[in-house]
Amino acid sequence: MALNFGLLSVLFASPAIANENEEVLSVHFNPGAVMQLIAPVTEAEKRPLRDKYFELGAKTAREHGYTQNGVLVVEKTLMGRFSPNVFVVSQWSSLKAQKSFQALPLFNDVKSLRREAWVALKLFDYEVLKPTTLTFFNNKTYTVSLAWVNPQSPNDYYAYIDYLTEALSEVGGKVISKTQNITLSDHNPYAVAPQQIVIIEWDDATRFEQFLLSPEYNEKLNALRKGTVEFEFHVVRPRV
Repeated sequence: MALNFGLLSVLFASPAIANENEEVLSVHFNPGAVMQLIAPVTEAEKRPLRDKYFELGAKTAREHGYTQNGVLVVEKTLMGRFSPNVFVVSQWSSLKAQKSFQALPLFNDVKSLRREAWVALKLFDYEVLKPTTLTFFNNKTYTVSLAWVNPQSPNDYYAYIDYLTEALSEVGGKVISKTQNITLSDHNPYAVAPQQIVIIEWDDATRFEQFLLSPEYNEKLNALRKGTVEFEFHVVRPRV
């Protein structure tokens, strides 16, 4: 499966984050909560169906422990074939609470409406193991990467992500979330969940751009190519 790495020559037409006001989106997860990232692709003409979807299931989902916490707007997709409009940051109070909602007869109608109301809709779930707070500032840049690791060469991907994690402090960045053991709900019943999702905070959009264009980073792309069968890399901003 070929990956699109020809992005770096057209990286930023404009800064990802232009607002200097330090408005904040902060989301806390207790141990045992299910962190959920929802990645939709929408069409304007399907808005009535989406309204029907929320009218059908939103209240009941909240009663069963669901909370929508915030939205990360996708500014650019730098790598990958899938480009959602946003990532909705949400959670279930526990895996048991989520499964109790999914066991309702209503849930079959909810799933059917998902296919009608969205061009694509991916829900990535991760059971949180320790107290976790994600904080997004409006004057910083964030990236979300999703990796489907190549089983023939997994160490290449993990070498890439280890390099990236170590290099971040030199360019004003830090990992704020790194999750594994992810489950996926998708329109395609045969879709496979990524092995890892990483969210990175970058202090400065210009330094971020320079880092991705650097010879050192480009050398590591070979490991990323060999170590993944699919890879997505999105620049996002919080909606606050």
